[in-house]
Amino acid sequence: MKHERIEREFPLMKISIPKATAEELQRGLEAAIAVFRRSGVDPQDAADGVNIRGAWDITGFPEGFDITDEEMEAAAIWDAADSAALDAACAEWDQKGRQRPDSAHLQLITDPATQLVDRDTALAMLRSRVQDSRDRSEYLDSAVGILSWIVAADLEDRWRARELVSAVTIAFTALELSGFRPGEPIEPKRQAVFHAINALERATT
Repeated sequence: MKHERIEREFPLMKISIPKATAEELQRGLEAAIAVFRRSGVDPQDAADGVNIRGAWDITGFPEGFDITDEEMEAAAIWDAADSAALDAACAEWDQKGRQRPDSAHLQLITDPATQLVDRDTALAMLRSRVQDSRDRSEYLDSAVGILSWIVAADLEDRWRARELVSAVTIAFTALELSGFRPGEPIEPKRQAVFHAINALERATT
């Protein structure tokens, strides 16, 4: 992965900071973009570097793992961009007695129709997916996790948010895989997903 000065159109990105205003989010996003522009690192390369570094972490940082210095440097640029976004978006929070989160949750936009919807639309899309889900699927619907996090975006307790999002995705996975166990009732699993979505909605209202 060779870093090249970014001259082409910049990729879409977003940040997610609970209780941040639209103006604060925009300010933070602009700060993140400025980091990438100064470094000349493509955000996609940086995101790839983070994923590779994460895989190295999960495996216990074994010697000989296939990760290059450039990939590590790109991951560090992603970290710097996320930190800059957080600093810019939450610049006045300390003065106002507001607690800053640990991350701006910077992400690339690869599916605008899913990643850029508002909370109400995300809830509607989740419920539609559950209602229309087939009882046997070869491919899991990754959009469910994305939509769940959109609903949970303003929940300041991130551990609680993870629990609620995990409950939805686990229940939905069980529904999608239910067809691989002939004879098991499917409708109770569908209702379990609706229950998890309802809990997520109540906790984030």
